[in-house]
Amino acid sequence: MIIAGLAAPVVVQPASAAAVEVLNDAAEVVIEGADLVVGPGQYLRVRETYERVSLWDADAGFNTATLPASEGAVQVRGVRDLYVPSDRTEDWILDDRATNEVLEVWGDPRTQAAYDQMAEMSAVPPGTDADPAGIRVLPQGADGSPAHESTPQPTPSPGTVNSEASAPSVDDIGYYDQLRPFYDEMPRDPQQLLTWYRENLGTSSDDWYVFQSIGQGLRINLMPKDLRAASLRVLGLLSNVEVAATNGTITTLTLPAKLGIGGQFGDLLVSELDIDTSTGQIVGIRETYPHRSTSLMPEGVPWVSWQIEITVVDEAPTP
Repeated sequence: MIIAGLAAPVVVQPASAAAVEVLNDAAEVVIEGADLVVGPGQYLRVRETYERVSLWDADAGFNTATLPASEGAVQVRGVRDLYVPSDRTEDWILDDRATNEVLEVWGDPRTQAAYDQMAEMSAVPPGTDADPAGIRVLPQGADGSPAHESTPQPTPSPGTVNSEASAPSVDDIGYYDQLRPFYDEMPRDPQQLLTWYRENLGTSSDDWYVFQSIGQGLRINLMPKDLRAASLRVLGLLSNVEVAATNGTITTLTLPAKLGIGGQFGDLLVSELDIDTSTGQIVGIRETYPHRSTSLMPEGVPWVSWQIEITVVDEAPTP
């Protein structure tokens, strides 16, 4: 995905008082609450239900087309399970076998047939639309796959030339839980931790990218609780963070970033995080471009989103 221009503040202003209160309260819940108990032989299952939009160009194929040149688009939902053992020095299991579900198809009617053909060619066994990697063992959580392709990443930085977002530079270590090798050195003071994040994120130190990256880092809920709490408080130090909605115990925080002129995705990127205020856990992530061209697909459809559910289970699938 290529987005012309560079990110710039919409109108720089501190996070709203409402957002800061939500984040500080959530941090206190994390500190005072008890983490899920994972007994010997059990696993923490992190289930990610993700949705993404892929573009189709008859000449270029999926995921390589630009929005104005695309004949069609397809929205797909998938499920990925990460099994984390009670002893994290043992093997972790990543199960990405679930068949993807097509939710919507827009544009040229040939888009559906093209997607089905792509899914059949890439699937193992053919025709299942399953991830070719299937079940993978991650020794102590280490991910040896190229570019950690199974790990969701933040939205690409505006102005980058790569189709995938650059992960934090610390991701070179190669863990699915990317920041784990750095937990001891990461400050617990929120202001110092914000400085650490700005210095160690490889693509950008801008607030919108820090917001995205912290959300991704917290989504699997594996940080020590004092670091999780400090990271939540860091979000309250960023500019333009607002409360967008509240639904029961779920509060949605939003941060808009102004993009450069002339981008195919419009001039605004909006990142959203759903926080369960009863647990302090990130349970949803979305990235949208509300000003993008809508000639192909409806307004309001997130470009990518994740829902996260964490439970304790007695066993993991066998590779």
